[in-house]
Amino acid sequence: MRPAVHLALVVVQLLFASLAITGRLVLPVVPAGALVTLRVLGATLVLLAVKLAVGGPWVRDVRELVHLAVLGFLGIAANQTLFLYGLKHTTAINATILVTTVPVFTVLGSVLMRREPPSLPKFLGIALAGGGAVYLIGPDRISLAPDVAFGNALIVVGMVCYAAYFLFSKSILRRYDSITVSFYVMFFASFAVLPFGIVAAQQMSIADINLEVWLWVGYIVVFPTILSYLLNLWALKRVSSNMVAVYIYLQPLFAAAVAPLVLDGEQLTLRGAVAGLAIFTGLGLVIMAELRQDRAIPIEAVGE
Repeated sequence: MRPAVHLALVVVQLLFASLAITGRLVLPVVPAGALVTLRVLGATLVLLAVKLAVGGPWVRDVRELVHLAVLGFLGIAANQTLFLYGLKHTTAINATILVTTVPVFTVLGSVLMRREPPSLPKFLGIALAGGGAVYLIGPDRISLAPDVAFGNALIVVGMVCYAAYFLFSKSILRRYDSITVSFYVMFFASFAVLPFGIVAAQQMSIADINLEVWLWVGYIVVFPTILSYLLNLWALKRVSSNMVAVYIYLQPLFAAAVAPLVLDGEQLTLRGAVAGLAIFTGLGLVIMAELRQDRAIPIEAVGE
């Protein structure tokens, strides 16, 4: 596996971690539904321009268009919408911990669908990295109150959708480049999120949004959305879906490391250092397990 793939996956998690920070600057003014819609519509327009500039084939087969529509629903519309609405009913701590279930669902899916043979080192690596992520967030702060159960359930379903998106992306990426797949995925997702954006737009006052907020919105559209999804899909063409998913464990670590630099009241602690060691050790086990296999995990065509 080329180092460039791992570098791309690290950058993706850095960008997603930055979303947690920049989102705190935008969400007080721009409602969550409107922000998701702006992300998806903005990404669709930019990716269309890029697609027109670089050229390449357009998807004309109806079955493949349906496949891309399903990916857009799973990986973007359902994942982001369920997470945001779940967050309204649960705590931020619960939500952050539940995000780390994505690699678990991805590995279980690949094994159950017989797309990857069971691997003890890989399972141990995912468990170690997941334990480090949970420890970083603070299991002692998890809320189990009955009124948050609904929110937790929504987020878990959203993470299952995201894991399915990883698994079902492989076959279409064999036939089309990352820019083409990214455009169609965003395009179809825009239809699903648009109703939520229209409702949210009625609750916001555009006059209260200053230039700085719009610049942060632009950053969110370009970097944690367009660039991150492009890099993720580019990596999925070259490594297994499990490898891409396990890098999600870096997200809370990066957020904990960067937050003290830009947000008041945040600091890096011994807990963060210990958790970081566990996460990187777990990632190392997963990478070594993939290298022993000496190949990317074969993914059978989906829906064909």
